[in-house]
Amino acid sequence: MILNKKTIILVLIFFLLNNFSYSKINLKIIMKINDQIVTTYDLEKETSYLLALNPKLKEISKNDLLELSKKSIIKEMIKKSEIVKYKELNLQNAQIDNVLNKIIRNLNYSNQSEFENYLSDFDISINDLKKKIEIENEWKNLVYAKYSKSVKIDENNLISKIEKISEEKFSLEYNLSEIVFDKKQNISLEEQSSKIFESIKINGFENTANLYSISDSSKVGGKIGWIKKDSLSLGINRELENLKVNSYSNPIKIGNNYLILKINDIKEVAIEVNKQKELDRMIMIETSNQLAKFSNIFYNKIKLNSAISEF
Repeated sequence: MILNKKTIILVLIFFLLNNFSYSKINLKIIMKINDQIVTTYDLEKETSYLLALNPKLKEISKNDLLELSKKSIIKEMIKKSEIVKYKELNLQNAQIDNVLNKIIRNLNYSNQSEFENYLSDFDISINDLKKKIEIENEWKNLVYAKYSKSVKIDENNLISKIEKISEEKFSLEYNLSEIVFDKKQNISLEEQSSKIFESIKINGFENTANLYSISDSSKVGGKIGWIKKDSLSLGINRELENLKVNSYSNPIKIGNNYLILKINDIKEVAIEVNKQKELDRMIMIETSNQLAKFSNIFYNKIKLNSAISEF
């Protein structure tokens, strides 16, 4: 049957009206962040994204998951609004695929095709994930451009560390997860820490990292992977040396924030020291740690000046 032009127009109008009515029933505006609106659909999408990166989040309450998703959306939108002042987001950054491949490996998938099938169970496309990776990458680039000159590295101290390492035959490496939190003004550190430790007992360390950590690693359950003992500060090593696998530290003061570390695994490795490579690696780690602190300060400053409304 051939439809005439008038019939086609009527069909389209009928479809659009029905689609609009459906949207009115199912879509609600739940937040406004500056000039950006957030709907129930956005919230569901964010929840799916967080569950895809950390399936253990299924174990926490719906209310906690809802609040976590809101917090994640707010953080991403605030970062994005600052990034686009300086740069267009077009998925052209070469770093995106590197981060994507790391996520694929961390979730134990052998290739992107397998991973895409996994994401489809959460109604997420690989492009959805790439857009989120791009925002995080460009945020880090923005923080680097803004604060790199403020990074202070004591190379002599690092060289001294390397000299001590080179005298040893073996060294320890820790597979670590982290929860980084800032001290709230309205409660004591003891009370705040107790709340986090209680959540660890109930929800597990990974889910608690999602709920409470301000670090970028929070989206993957706080996982930071293998770290050489000699790359860690004296204070952190003192906390870790008496811990067993699957146990976690007391809060460790790091600058203006606090850190709880969990040991997922420990291994002893033979030491083969290339002094220049080791120095470069240590400088990179220390630079990254300092920039992470600047990132939190910068984000909190922007958030303070943002208009966030919930409906």
